[in-house]
Amino acid sequence: MKADSKKLAYVGAQPTKKEDTRDSDSWYTPQSELDKVHAALGQIDVDPFSCRKANKIVKAKKIFTQKNSSLNKNWFPKGKTGTVFMNPPYSRGLISPAVMKFLEQWDKDQIVEAIVLTNNATETNWFQSLLHRATAICHVKGRISFYNNDGKAVSNNTRGQVYFYFGDDFASFHEAFKTSGSVALLIY
Repeated sequence: MKADSKKLAYVGAQPTKKEDTRDSDSWYTPQSELDKVHAALGQIDVDPFSCRKANKIVKAKKIFTQKNSSLNKNWFPKGKTGTVFMNPPYSRGLISPAVMKFLEQWDKDQIVEAIVLTNNATETNWFQSLLHRATAICHVKGRISFYNNDGKAVSNNTRGQVYFYFGDDFASFHEAFKTSGSVALLIY
């Protein structure tokens, strides 16, 4: 018996509209995790890899979307700075450029404080680049239950996650994330 690919949808009804199909680069951060980000950062000025639907929870002042890509723009107007929360697209072709763009903006002193949420991919160059520039890190115990644009949990999350903190307020980051996993101040 051969499986019918049209019937191999995720649990629930098979999507009929393009906007309802699942996108492996659109794993939305759940409210419970964003509550911690808000506790550590206060307001979020920029979410560089987002959409209007995700921003209902993120509540960033400014978002960049697939149509308005953050990869070829400065994230803040000249002379301005602010905070960033970044949950980048995880696909192999996008995460490295996303991380490199974040670090470029950090190095330009445009970002005053940031939290970057990624998979725990310690063997990758992009992970090591974040690790060697971050102020602190939180290794999440377990796995975060992300959700997709249809509001359903993503069931194929096969890696643990890490929060990278960039900024000067380690105490606030530690307080917000201490129950999430191991929090460590990075010293170089």
